[in-house]
Amino acid sequence: MKPLNSSWFVRARLKSRHIPMLVALGDTGNLNRAAEGLGISQPAISKLLKDLEDGLEVPLFERHARGVVPTIYGEAMIRHARRMQTSLESAFDEVSALRGGQRGHVRIGTILTPCADLLPELTRRVRQSHPDLELSIRTGSSRDLMATLNDGELDFLVARFFADSGQGGMRFEPLYKEPLCVCARAGLIDHVLSREELHDADWVLPPSGSVLRHEFDALFQQVGMLPPGRVVNAENLLMVTTLLENNDMLTVLPREVVAHYARYGMLSVAEVEAGIEEDLNRSLMAYGIITKHEELLSPAARSVLTLIRQVAQFFEKGLSQSLPDDLS
Repeated sequence: MKPLNSSWFVRARLKSRHIPMLVALGDTGNLNRAAEGLGISQPAISKLLKDLEDGLEVPLFERHARGVVPTIYGEAMIRHARRMQTSLESAFDEVSALRGGQRGHVRIGTILTPCADLLPELTRRVRQSHPDLELSIRTGSSRDLMATLNDGELDFLVARFFADSGQGGMRFEPLYKEPLCVCARAGLIDHVLSREELHDADWVLPPSGSVLRHEFDALFQQVGMLPPGRVVNAENLLMVTTLLENNDMLTVLPREVVAHYARYGMLSVAEVEAGIEEDLNRSLMAYGIITKHEELLSPAARSVLTLIRQVAQFFEKGLSQSLPDDLS
């Protein structure tokens, strides 16, 4: 076993108070506001910072008239302090789960499509079997979610996996693709749209660089056409649906999402010429469950992870309307 006094944090006299201090300074960039948030005085936080810098023998922050800016050393320490704080919070959640049986906090990251069916069903089942468990569900792009999972701020993801994203140690369990379709507000489109008509239409789309935008642009590039130029870039689903409701615009969304809004008479699938929808979905990646160091998850997170795998299996078999009550 490595002697305790040989560890860098012992030599640098790292204290538990340094962790929230680093996070607070990273969040505020201001000694006074950070001290106020921590419930200590400004001289006290200045001393904590000086002690840590002396122990590490590097400057962590540059002092300016309006606040402090982290150096490259400070950025590294802030990043690790956030992970440590999250890890310690997870440790408390795990102790609470063990002590109370079914308590804890599970953080899930997801792309859009699972929000229409998989995660609502999961949530219903969690409420049945773990009524005291707290769920947090964060939506975003797969790449952003993978970075957040890597930082320890999420327990697992339902997203696409990008092996080139530089996030090591992750495990991907593919589920299924999310077929895309062209859609508009209900009643706007009354005929079959050609590729040329799609090119000349007004669109609301996710920004360049996203998976969905890549598939959309490829729909035109693969036949030698430039992508449409009359585009409003928007990621937020509420903004997308509001723009569609109030303008003669088209968008591309997963079919499951459109089906949800169609039930309320808000959106409908736009019919397109044969082959267009196949081209749109030709190279679309499947999404699935992404975990990192599953063996380190809290009991609550492992229970929810097991449950989402079971729910996904029933959806895959087409039995989502008759899920048994003993899934857990």
